[in-house]
Amino acid sequence: MVSFTFKQRRFETMHAPALQWPASRFHYVGVDPSPSTGFDLEASTKGELENAARPFEDDPYGCHSEILQTKRKGRNPFSRTPPYRLTCPELRPLLQYCGPKPFPKEEVPW
Repeated sequence: MVSFTFKQRRFETMHAPALQWPASRFHYVGVDPSPSTGFDLEASTKGELENAARPFEDDPYGCHSEILQTKRKGRNPFSRTPPYRLTCPELRPLLQYCGPKPFPKEEVPW
């Protein structure tokens, strides 16, 4: 997985475990823009903690948190849905799961 360094903790300790993804098969590469671009790592890290990591701590699948629902709707203004449920039926139960308990490990295809 490649993303910003400030997101690493969330992906390693929240998202991968929520998907029951084996830790031995999860590798994270953190990359940040140069400070010369105006990127502020400190501010981004603070925003990550308050607006992403904390809500996912209580809602690992992002189904119940008002903050996470609002963010999801804002990123999808035309209400488009990827066809994963149709094109990958093996993942349908996981994609539709809303917790709060972890998804059953014996039901993931990996």
